[in-house]
Amino acid sequence: MASTGENETPARGVLHRLLSIFAEVKPREVFSVLVLTLNVFLLLTGYYLLKVVREPLILAGGGLEIGGQKLDLDGPEVKAYAAAGQALLLVGVVRAYGAMARRFGRMQLTTALTLFFAGNLVLFFFLARLGVPLGVPFYLWVGCFNLTVIAQFWSFANDVYSPEQGKRLFAIVGIGSSLGAMFGAQIAKRIYVPIGPYNMMLVAAGVLLACLWLTYLVHRDDLAGPDGGEKKADAPPGGAAGGFKIIAGDRYLLLIAALTLVLNWVNSTGEYILDRTLIESATSALGQERAPAAAGEEAPAGAAGADPGAPLAAGADPGAPLAAGAPVYLVDPEASRLLEGKIAAVKGAAFDVEAGGKVVEGAEKGLVHPRTEKGKKAALGAIIGTFKGDFFYWVNTLGVVLQLFLVSRIFKYFGVRFALFILPTIALLGNASLAVLPALAVVRVAKIAENSTDYSVQNTARQALFLPVGRDAKYSAKAAIDTFVVRAGDVLAAVGVIVGQVLALSVRHFAVVNIALALAWLGVVVGIAREHKRRAGDEPGAEDLKAA
Repeated sequence: MASTGENETPARGVLHRLLSIFAEVKPREVFSVLVLTLNVFLLLTGYYLLKVVREPLILAGGGLEIGGQKLDLDGPEVKAYAAAGQALLLVGVVRAYGAMARRFGRMQLTTALTLFFAGNLVLFFFLARLGVPLGVPFYLWVGCFNLTVIAQFWSFANDVYSPEQGKRLFAIVGIGSSLGAMFGAQIAKRIYVPIGPYNMMLVAAGVLLACLWLTYLVHRDDLAGPDGGEKKADAPPGGAAGGFKIIAGDRYLLLIAALTLVLNWVNSTGEYILDRTLIESATSALGQERAPAAAGEEAPAGAAGADPGAPLAAGADPGAPLAAGAPVYLVDPEASRLLEGKIAAVKGAAFDVEAGGKVVEGAEKGLVHPRTEKGKKAALGAIIGTFKGDFFYWVNTLGVVLQLFLVSRIFKYFGVRFALFILPTIALLGNASLAVLPALAVVRVAKIAENSTDYSVQNTARQALFLPVGRDAKYSAKAAIDTFVVRAGDVLAAVGVIVGQVLALSVRHFAVVNIALALAWLGVVVGIAREHKRRAGDEPGAEDLKAA
């Protein structure tokens, strides 16, 4: 494992003092923690590139075919079925990974996994050039890639650092994860149009190869440490048993699996609540402000003889030029809603729109859409896009702040076990607020608080739970938990949504379900805290957890 010697060069001295702002770092650890942080930064950047590519492929052209016949399903339906299919696919992935972990040392395992996924991206690029539909296959692949490669990274970090080192240094490594998510989303947004989705696959493949090189640098640094690590590093880390068997035979790992399951169940149900509330809020104003046709007013083009206040035909062209009097949808991005109205005046690329009982002057072209089915979809897309962009910005920004300035201090003064209680408490309070007032503003604040804490405090604490376990658990069992169990939580949430639709449950009912799950989550954390104390020894905040 990485040594903690005190030898220090001038360059490392400066970096050492800089890193000490965020967590306690010893001079000999500066190189490994910086390289690991850069590594996970690039991994998350590459993942967000692929995530942005994935969404239009699955939503706009799912490519779901059986027997050569393309199924008549909308993109969101295809995505939902594909998400459930990922859990089944990951059973095979976990078994294959476990078999590799029983045969290869950690560097050989990382190299094989990285080259496999980078080669897949090159293959997808050429298949796309041949016109092969990639929506569903690529969606399934990205789900496996994300969970497997990132789980492998944290397994490697757990193997390099001792439990004492991990408690201190994972807070800094987590900064790379948070910043990578922010940077990846922004760069993907900027390069999607100029280079196209398929070239972005090649960019991501290059990022993976850079990550492999960084992993090798940390591996070599670990071997060069005073305590050595060559014998351990070359030994296959997977153990004799597979990941599922290891979990089944260890109460501590079973509790971690239960934590992961319920966490993703609550999170996915919360995402459904957010999306449902957003759509309801966006469409709540429709039909409330129909402007009647003025006497003698001409019908707009595309709706001859029709009332300007009535919708156009579903097949009308949403891109047709709009003239005064044309019935339109007006996007209100501030309130995340659509208004029905008509154009009062055309001013170049802007419009004055009479909607909601007033005239909105100078509305941008992207905010005004013909009142057709296609126009409504485009307008809803504009609302969802602006809302989610703002939502992700605040989630990532708050997550970075938490990771930079709070995570290491929580670990230092209160301990890993205390940190595990923070997210379920936030989820419990957030869903209790939703049960009382299921408004979009409340859902937004609750999910920003929940997701930012999940990506920072919770993620770092959950990774640290594997520090006191054996190497077989760090690789095989962790891979099973971070892949199959994560997706199993998503599947349970999807089943809950289906049942809720059959029973016509409201947002309040789903919030109550999440309250019950959050209480169960807290119970699981209590069990983990007791097992972790037995394995890892006492740490700050232990007395507080005894009371819990």
